[in-house]
Amino acid sequence: MSKNIFISIFIFAAGLLTLNSFAADFQNDLEIANMIRSDKFDYVLPKAMRNNNIDMWIIIDKGRGTEPLFRDFGFATSNGNGMFVFTDRGDKRIERAVFGGEPELLAESGNYDVFLDPENLRSFVKQRDPKRIGVNISTAKELFPPEGRHLYDGLSHTDYLNLKNALGKLYGSRLVSAEKLIADFRSERVAAEIIEFSKVADITRKLLERALSNEVITPGKTTMNDVCWWLEEKREERGLESGWHPGVFLSPPDGNEISNADRIIQPGDVLQIDWGIGRNNFFTDMKRFAYVMKEGESEVPAGIQKAFEESNKVRELIKRNVRSGKTGREQLNNLKRLVAEAGYVYTEEERPSKVEGIEVNIGMHSAGNLGHDVGGSLFEIFPLRTTYKIRPNSFIAFEFIVFTPADEWGGSKIPVCIEENALITEHGIEWIHAPQNKILVIR
Repeated sequence: MSKNIFISIFIFAAGLLTLNSFAADFQNDLEIANMIRSDKFDYVLPKAMRNNNIDMWIIIDKGRGTEPLFRDFGFATSNGNGMFVFTDRGDKRIERAVFGGEPELLAESGNYDVFLDPENLRSFVKQRDPKRIGVNISTAKELFPPEGRHLYDGLSHTDYLNLKNALGKLYGSRLVSAEKLIADFRSERVAAEIIEFSKVADITRKLLERALSNEVITPGKTTMNDVCWWLEEKREERGLESGWHPGVFLSPPDGNEISNADRIIQPGDVLQIDWGIGRNNFFTDMKRFAYVMKEGESEVPAGIQKAFEESNKVRELIKRNVRSGKTGREQLNNLKRLVAEAGYVYTEEERPSKVEGIEVNIGMHSAGNLGHDVGGSLFEIFPLRTTYKIRPNSFIAFEFIVFTPADEWGGSKIPVCIEENALITEHGIEWIHAPQNKILVIR
């Protein structure tokens, strides 16, 4: 056998192996996703609908992944005009109906009870006589509301008018926003969600820590953009989705942050990355902090080490004082008070000021199926979401910044940007991956 033929057979066999592995992973992911939907429909949806006084929830899916929540209900169909209808009929189980779409595939999941033609919608609704019908429309009044709004604003103007017409005057007048219902349904997690999200979070952590090491960075040669593209290549190799392009940024003493540039990484740099990746409807949002050693240095300079240690103190303060069951606003206000009592200066700015002392900014937001998800948050830029109660077992981006003056920077403040992905329970914050406990060092 010639060498070229042998190589061709080897490549072909490797390709088959890759395809078979992908098929196995896809099937496994689908089984897990269906299991998650089953548990969410059984245990979370009844509470979400009843807590928000919604008797029926109608979602129109135009197909091919156009509905922002399609993965919460099924998968991207090839046919359009499917409809999911969830009805609270007073039983423990919420009734789940599918109109149109691809019922054969959805029936295999075992998650739906009724499969009907869309022509039967009006009689179906009339028979159940819901007083409040939730649909995916936003209550936002501003032209540019906070990100994530698309998740609960998936109903188009055309579909809204046509739905009202299809339901008739009486039931068409009972349509209300399902915005808060969606926030509650998405936020409270079942066991399989915690397992799946923790897998993606651990991959994110490991890739970030490899990126901020000498495996990837050679001081004086490697650019910031080189690090960005290394991360994206590793993500692609693993078949993971992009949350957003990596944010690789330097924090120089003059306070003028440099990000995602062709600037070469140099000894003495304080280097940080913000990145999120996705798999099977879960997306992370995480940061890591590193220092590039100068020639002759055997340890991290004292001022930079102190800045990181102060961030750990703030982390523990937050960790001890956040629980499920209270609103984001209650808890954020309490944290601001505790930060001040601990001797820090609380700031709403994400950059240092001229005020004396160590400054702290807290911006903890809902996470899980989207980097910035729509559940209860402790973050001023999401004012509506601070009014939501933090649901039990919800994912949070444990995010804050500490600005610490350093002699090495002539008294300027070093920003340590912390972001971990965590679970909020009745006990408090619980880690779902190993947090950063020490500065990553590049030599």
